[in-house]
Amino acid sequence: MISIEIDFIYFFASLFFLQYSLVIVTNKENRNLFLLYWMSLSVIGIFLLFSLSKWGISVFGWDTQSIFLLLTKANLILFFAFQVLGERIFSYSRVVGFLISVLLTLFFGTFFYWIHLFQSQLYAQDESGLLPFTVAMGAFVWSREMFWISPKSNKSKLVEEDKPKLLFLFLPCILFLLSPYKTNYEFIEIISKPVVLGFSSLIGFTIISQYLKVSIPRETEIGVWLGSIGFSTAISVDLLVSIPLAFVIGMFARGIYFYLDGLKWSDSGKRGVVSYLVPSILATFLPFLVVEPKDWNHSPYVLLGVQVLYFLSFYLISSLVFGFLLLIKPKSE
Repeated sequence: MISIEIDFIYFFASLFFLQYSLVIVTNKENRNLFLLYWMSLSVIGIFLLFSLSKWGISVFGWDTQSIFLLLTKANLILFFAFQVLGERIFSYSRVVGFLISVLLTLFFGTFFYWIHLFQSQLYAQDESGLLPFTVAMGAFVWSREMFWISPKSNKSKLVEEDKPKLLFLFLPCILFLLSPYKTNYEFIEIISKPVVLGFSSLIGFTIISQYLKVSIPRETEIGVWLGSIGFSTAISVDLLVSIPLAFVIGMFARGIYFYLDGLKWSDSGKRGVVSYLVPSILATFLPFLVVEPKDWNHSPYVLLGVQVLYFLSFYLISSLVFGFLLLIKPKSE
């Protein structure tokens, strides 16, 4: 069982998602509105969950008594929900914008149930359960780039922005290390692997960037996501095998980013596709390369079909939801 100390740490660490999203919103009025959306959805969601629990109704994936774990999940879900449209969400009226935020939050919030359904009935090869979120996010970004063109999105607004001050997020970690009540080292060891793999892919991503003599906004963000998501389906693999592959994944993804840049994609579109969709595709098939056949959940051909179905299910449903959002898109921005 994960201790309350670890829940507390990850709640503070999840505030990074809020800080990251606030930095992207450039207009002060929109930033205040965005903060209102975020806080309102968090408060309403937690209130409803506790109200349902009082009536003996449990919501799968959200049935926990830890308020810190609920808030951590809420921050993750809201991050994905608001990254779908970015600043385009402010092109709607406030009421419509809030309703769209509610729709996307409910959409991503139900993923805990669908992940459980796949794991319990189809036994997809996914050790972290993160893949459905990143596949959906990649599908949204891809569809947005293809069918929702915004002239303003081609202008980079991140280079001149002040760097977010995230030092306060390390304070809970320091307090945890100094605490005499440290527990669950096995859990800490497990979650340290994605961090190591993220830095490995970052190094490969940065080396190719230096070779091409170009720099891009938020290079660290893209590089770290690549290794972490790419190996989300095979976290237990030995680091001696996964680190070199994560390094190659970072180099490969940098080449894709360079190619999309040549196609004049928007900055948010390039970052979204390379950060989420590319490593998600790799993660779908990576178990075939790094996991021992004796540890596969199915025979080779059955596993191939299950993995493809696992990927396409979330991709197509997300594309369908985006198509619905496109129907109510304002005619002029």
